[in-house]
Amino acid sequence: MDGEVWLRVLGPVELWGKDAWLTPSGPQLRLLLAFLALSTGQVVPVDDLADVLWPEGPPPSARASLQILLVRLRKILADVPGGTVERYGDAYQLQVRRDLVDVHRFRSLVSSARDDSNDHDAIDALDQALALWRGSALVDVPGTAKVDAIRAGLAEEHLLAVQDRFGRLLAAGRDGQAAAEIPLVLARHPLAEQLAGMLMIAWYRCGRQADALQVFRNLRGRLAGELGVEPGPELQRLHQQILAADSRLADPPNGTAWLARAPNGAAAVAPRQLPAAPAHFAGRRRELDLLTGWLDAGFAAAEPVILTIGGTAGVGKTALALRWSHRIQHRFPDGQLYVNLRGFDASPAPVAPTEAIGGFLESLGVPAARIPQRPDALAGLYRSLLAGKRMLIVLDNARDEEQVRPLLPGSPGCAVLVTSRNQFAGLVAAEGARPLPLDVLTADEARQLLAARLGDARIAAEGEQAAELITLCAGLPLALAITAARAVVRPAAPLAALAAGLRDTRHRLDGLTVGDRAADVRAVFSWSYRLLSEPGARMFRLLGAHPGPDISLPAAARLAGVSEQAAGHAVAELIKANLVQEDAAGRLALHDLLRAYAVELTGEAERHTAIRRLLDYYLPAAHAAVELAYPAAQRFTAALPAPAQPPARFAGSAQALAWLQAEHRVLLAVTAAAGDGGFDAHAAQLSAALREHFTSLSVALREHFARRGYYADWAQAERTAVTAARRLGDRAAEAVAHKTLADALIQLGSWADAQTHLRDGLRLYRQLDDHAGQAVCHCIAARIFELQGNHDQALHQAQNAFRRYRAAADAVGQAGALNGMGWFSAHLGYHRRALSYCGRALQMHRDLGDRLGEATTLDSLGYCCHRGGRHEQAVAFYQQALGVYADVGERYFRAQTLMRLGETHRVSGSVAAARDLWQEALSILDGMQHPGADLARGKLAGMMAGNELPTATSS
Repeated sequence: MDGEVWLRVLGPVELWGKDAWLTPSGPQLRLLLAFLALSTGQVVPVDDLADVLWPEGPPPSARASLQILLVRLRKILADVPGGTVERYGDAYQLQVRRDLVDVHRFRSLVSSARDDSNDHDAIDALDQALALWRGSALVDVPGTAKVDAIRAGLAEEHLLAVQDRFGRLLAAGRDGQAAAEIPLVLARHPLAEQLAGMLMIAWYRCGRQADALQVFRNLRGRLAGELGVEPGPELQRLHQQILAADSRLADPPNGTAWLARAPNGAAAVAPRQLPAAPAHFAGRRRELDLLTGWLDAGFAAAEPVILTIGGTAGVGKTALALRWSHRIQHRFPDGQLYVNLRGFDASPAPVAPTEAIGGFLESLGVPAARIPQRPDALAGLYRSLLAGKRMLIVLDNARDEEQVRPLLPGSPGCAVLVTSRNQFAGLVAAEGARPLPLDVLTADEARQLLAARLGDARIAAEGEQAAELITLCAGLPLALAITAARAVVRPAAPLAALAAGLRDTRHRLDGLTVGDRAADVRAVFSWSYRLLSEPGARMFRLLGAHPGPDISLPAAARLAGVSEQAAGHAVAELIKANLVQEDAAGRLALHDLLRAYAVELTGEAERHTAIRRLLDYYLPAAHAAVELAYPAAQRFTAALPAPAQPPARFAGSAQALAWLQAEHRVLLAVTAAAGDGGFDAHAAQLSAALREHFTSLSVALREHFARRGYYADWAQAERTAVTAARRLGDRAAEAVAHKTLADALIQLGSWADAQTHLRDGLRLYRQLDDHAGQAVCHCIAARIFELQGNHDQALHQAQNAFRRYRAAADAVGQAGALNGMGWFSAHLGYHRRALSYCGRALQMHRDLGDRLGEATTLDSLGYCCHRGGRHEQAVAFYQQALGVYADVGERYFRAQTLMRLGETHRVSGSVAAARDLWQEALSILDGMQHPGADLARGKLAGMMAGNELPTATSS
């Protein structure tokens, strides 16, 4: 609140509420309040009020409408000390202390300044008076002849006060200050002789006689050109005095005496247009410091400072802008300008640049009659007034660069802060703007925001529920503010109840509104969506159908069924509008609440068709990538559905592996989406294709997840496959899913669950009379028994696997089972038998040309020799295995062999060789981000400490 002012008309019409300035709703109510405030203490007839409210003539219902307005006015005046409206017959009077109304306080301060003989005290009083002005009087009241007359009268009072202040500055000898301020005012009033005279005196006293004379010549030229007249006699005499270097001009009393005789001019009053800073603000420390750092750098370099804050709807751009602007406003002594450009809101059209400049010029004291009509002249005057000033210009909610460029100053000293949902790459490239992309709040910042609104005690008492609300609101400040508001108005309701209403993603946005379109997440999002082109809007909707968490441009093109070029144009539009986020790798993601909004916009048929296109893209791409990344891996032999478009191609194994790394979580989500129950409605035409999608995509994922150590992801994918296969009634697909889920659960240490799924898989394979499937189940069972230390049962399961593979005439499987039999025999101390089994397996793999099988069997032979104390032979077999692994590009199994070879060297006394081998294995596993790296790291740490080292036993 400004001093003790409670009612304001010198700018927007406002009154002080309990803790903030309030704007009466409706132009008529504002006009009624303003008119009565200007007449505080006076009785105003009803007819006068009617003339003001209905300039075209009062309607028959005028008195009834006036009564309604007066009732509303009395209600909003309740918080103003002593404020009320009393009726006196057929007239009304606003009763309130005059010093609580800004216009009367302004007049009182100006009067006291004129009566004060002390120039410095008078200047202070005038500064206080002029600071009460926040732009043109009654600026938010509709213009009529009556209102315009009131504004003109108040503007004249303002100009006289400004002139008084300049006269006092010169009288006090503060010539430098006057010389710095007057040019801006003269630019607004280029024909003001008194103002020109003040500037001539100021320049002369500052030792700039030539500049003082040039002021006269400029004014003389303007008067002759526009009015055909010469300057007045007072100014001509002053001109002669300066030519003659009259010493009397240096004496303030003598040099300024003539100013009082003909007061006419205007001066700049620093506008203070910033809206109030946000009441509840949390976090953003990094962003605030970054903006201040950029401001410092620009000022140090004497360059124009243009800062932009961009981000999606509701992310808190305006709140940050106002918080920062209030923090640094003291660095802009010439004032702060603010305009809401309405680029994204419920208004039908954004504010035109000419309209915004016109408002700024009025705030800078330019009379309406002097504001140019031509856009170029308008912008030129605006820049002229800003020249040499230090002002902050806040352009809030801008649509695009074209709306902003005319509002940029033309010289250093000023700073511009722009907020927009769009990215302003053009301003960055052409004007050197500094862009600040604004993301959602961190969990800590979001918690601070909730605590600021709800109190620390409530957040502490319901900590888990608050954390869930933060997650459900996805850190979006607008969503958090709405949620907090709902909690405030329902203090007895637990936060858990609010969280429950937001859990359903299909209806989450319903819970993020408080009945105000400006505080409705769905409505705020819609203001961005409605501005998109048709291709951009369609891409936005379809990205909501993508299961996430992110997507590449090629996948987005397949999702939409368009070319990559067309997809690139649509995505670029979404990125510019901050509806889609793009990371450094070029991958695209939707904010969770934007995704929920996109899902609402997407029809069921459109969504299903998009997911089908995704499956047709990801499935062949995943298989092609696995074949290149893991060339020796076991293949799934079922034929894949023919893709609608050519599958993705990879230049080599490195590119394929990079694709799998980038896409593996997407593949996981796509697998889950494929198992969505909504696809059951299309079972007749999709069941066959989906069976292949589930099973073959699962196998492709298994290979990558297992090699990279993503065991939890692997298990999640297989659980989805089990559910989908059951729903489709596909026993073969379900058997594969149970079997591979068991394999994943083993890696997670969930042996009991693994055995359950293994039994389910084995049962289904027996029903299908699938001997090879049964064999694989026995192999996995052997692995479980091995991990439990039961090598007898492990050997028994490997032998069962061998018999099933033989019944299936699967030579590759038989060779693998023989290798397992040798491995377990070595653990049981049957060294000769172990070497026999592994020797037979090695020959079979070589006969079949199975290089990976050959390498794993060579590794087993090395282990057999190691266990039998034949270390030189063990080293030879291990080295052969490493050579084959190198040939086939297999890294994970190579790391395992390096570990075992290192162990052999260690027990042989070659500690340095063991250390080097373990270090190499660690590098491989760390590079794969595989959890097996911990074993290698533990061995190396144990070696350094001289401790007993763990032994590698896995094959």
